[in-house]
Amino acid sequence: MTVRSLKPWLLVSILLNVFLIGGVAGGLYHWMARVTPAEAVVNQHGLRQAIFKLPPERRKELRQLLRHNRADSQPLIMAGREARMGVIKQLEAPTLDRDALVTELARAREADTSLRALVDATLAQFASTLPQDERQRLVEALYMRGQAKAKGKAVEAAGSQPRS
Repeated sequence: MTVRSLKPWLLVSILLNVFLIGGVAGGLYHWMARVTPAEAVVNQHGLRQAIFKLPPERRKELRQLLRHNRADSQPLIMAGREARMGVIKQLEAPTLDRDALVTELARAREADTSLRALVDATLAQFASTLPQDERQRLVEALYMRGQAKAKGKAVEAAGSQPRS
């Protein structure tokens, strides 16, 4: 091979190496600069938001309690799914059997209510072990999201009204 025939191969090799080095460097930068998944999620609400706002050791405790109750909640989850599938079947049927639809909706509601009661009992058990400041964070994460906005608007409205 002559020098002239090696030049295109050398150019391709250099470009390929630059591309690979840039890809590795970019991947390494992305990996090092990445935030943890819980911090990256901005629009959290409910129990996930509550878990995120707790200190790490308390997060672990709550997750363990929820995992412990998973076996108890599994039949409720399955009953809710089956009831919702029954609702779908009733709605897709050529003729609607209203009584059967109402029955399936009631079954789904009952399963969901029972599951919610189980999660609430677990949360109450967990909250009984927390100090007051951590319980306050739990309240803010679970219940004050919409109410805090409404309270702020009520304060603004009261402040803008003329006093008599």
